[in-house]
This record gives sequence, C-alpha cells and structure tokens, in this order.
Amino acid sequence: MRVMNRIINKIADRKFWSPYLTSAVVILIALFLTRCFDIISFEQPETAIAGETISIKLDIEVLEDNFNPGNVSGTMPVVGFLAPKSWNAGANTVINITSEVYNSTMSPMIEGAIEGNGGKPWSETLEFMYGMGENYDPTKMEWVMFMADVPYDHNPAYLPIYGTVNIETVVGPDNITAQLGYFIGENDRGIWVLNENQDFRLGNCIEITGGTGAPINYCGPEPAPGTSVISPDVFSYNDLLKITFNASIGANDEVTSLSGASFVYFCAEATLNDGTIISVCDKSDKTALNFIGDDIWEITVWLKDIFDLNTTKEISMITYNFQDQNGDNIVRDFSTGEDFTMIASCQ
Repeated sequence: MRVMNRIINKIADRKFWSPYLTSAVVILIALFLTRCFDIISFEQPETAIAGETISIKLDIEVLEDNFNPGNVSGTMPVVGFLAPKSWNAGANTVINITSEVYNSTMSPMIEGAIEGNGGKPWSETLEFMYGMGENYDPTKMEWVMFMADVPYDHNPAYLPIYGTVNIETVVGPDNITAQLGYFIGENDRGIWVLNENQDFRLGNCIEITGGTGAPINYCGPEPAPGTSVISPDVFSYNDLLKITFNASIGANDEVTSLSGASFVYFCAEATLNDGTIISVCDKSDKTALNFIGDDIWEITVWLKDIFDLNTTKEISMITYNFQDQNGDNIVRDFSTGEDFTMIASCQ
C-alpha cells in the first residue's frame, strides 16, 4: 500500500498513539485491510494567478468496510486539504460531494476539531500521519478540514459508490510553488491505523505567479544554508541590514568560485511598486564587502541608499548576487541557479 509503511512507522511512535506491538499491528492490518474510501484520481491545475479561484476534482469510491459491514447511518464524510497558510483556505474554499446516491455541501471544521479515534486535532493527526508533502518548510503549510453538512447511509446495496469531491479555492497573494494534498475519511471514526478507512493523495506542485514578493519554490530544494545570511531575521526594506556571504559554502559541499577572492562586491536589482527596476553593481566602496576571515565577508547596507531612492519610492522585491572585481566570478543561490532573493518579513 502507498502509505502503509509510513502508517506502520507512525503507529510505533508512543508519543502520539497508545502503545502497540508493531508485529501484532502488521498482522491485524493484513487480516482486516479493506478501505472504505478510495481516491481513484484527481484533477488539479499546475499553475495559477495570485487571487485566482481554481477548481480541483477528486474522483472517489466507497467500498464495503470489513470492520463494520452492513448499513451505517449518520456517517459524516470529512475532507482534508493541504494548502499554503497564506491562502487562508478555511475561509476561501468551497467543497461539495456529488454522486448518484449521495450529495452534500461541506463546511469548514472549527480549528482544533478532534478526530474521533485518536483524540487529537484532525490537522495535527494528518500532519503526523501523512506529513506536509514535499514542501521543505512545513511551517508555511496547513491541513484544513471540512465536514459534510448531510450524513450518508452506508447501505451495502449502494456499493460501490462512485462520486466526486469538488474543491473551489482562492489561491493566495504570494508568488510561491507548493505541493497540495487531499484526504477523505469519516468524522465519527477518525483516522484508523488498523485499516485504511480513509485515503490520502499528494497533488502536483502548483506555481502561483502575478502576486507579491520574490518567487519561493517550496517544492524545490531548500535554499542553500549559510551561503548568504541576512540579519536581523525580521526586517523591512527600509531597515539597516547586515548581509553575510560565506564563500566556502557552495553546491555539492564544494566552495564557491569566490573562495579565496581578494575583493567581493554586492550586486543587486530592486523592483519598485510601480514596476520600475533599478540595478546596482558599480564595484565601489559602497558595494564592497568587508573580509571577516575564513572566506566570510560582510556588508551593512541601507537599501534606499544603495539604490539612491527617495523616501516616496517603495521596494517590492530585491534579488542579488556576489561578484569579484571584474565580474568574472558570480555566486548565486546554488539551490535555484538564480540570484538570491531578499524577502522583507514586515512592512
């Protein structure tokens, strides 16, 4: 099974679940494994414009459940949606389920709603069991839960039931690429570890353009640690910033082309709110980094001074690299192959 190895490993974590003997659990899984819900396929766009409403479709089937065969009345389906926090998906998403024998709209569950089996919040349990996809920064993602407004009768005479989960969501304002995820199960039974009463799928990575801020690809490799560091961690484009460059940290654990350089300069490009682009790379005292030692260089800058901006001009994005005096050797973010991005964390 696609997620069974992950589930078995999670079962053994005593910090989260009541203690199980892993070997006994594996035997029980083999005996009783019959899925109630199954996501057969999904349709999801791979690109979107910031603020756009996108449509996602999950094709599902409902099968006989060996744990509880026969008629089941009053069951409330739940759907989990893994999305960037900046989308505020709980408030900006509409979901419904349609089929020949059952139809229902769905409403967002309250934050911290407890799932029926493990006694922990749905979102916390889904993150524990299934993770946050391939997104390298899980703190930027969240599982948002929705529950059907109409119960359904799990009558064997209707099985298998084929239906569709329709998701309409407004993408957020940021230029990001992230992997989405989908879950379907039942509210009253929660997440079962002894059978797959639920199902889970990771979607494709979706790229959002036309928004604010420098592009961030959470699906890509994590940005190079330590090659370029900006302090303080929380800053605006109007703050005094210290930029540290470590020429010894390059791709594949090798040094950069500026390792051992005699001079290093800060070259940057600012995009203003009105779309104007200003570049600075004049190899002067203004852009020269100071050598600290051990291939480490630093420069302290006030960006409006670097770009010679008056107080009425506002910066929306900055990209930058480091160069030697002749521009023969240029160091960019090796995780992307593009210039480093400077993303203001406050206004």
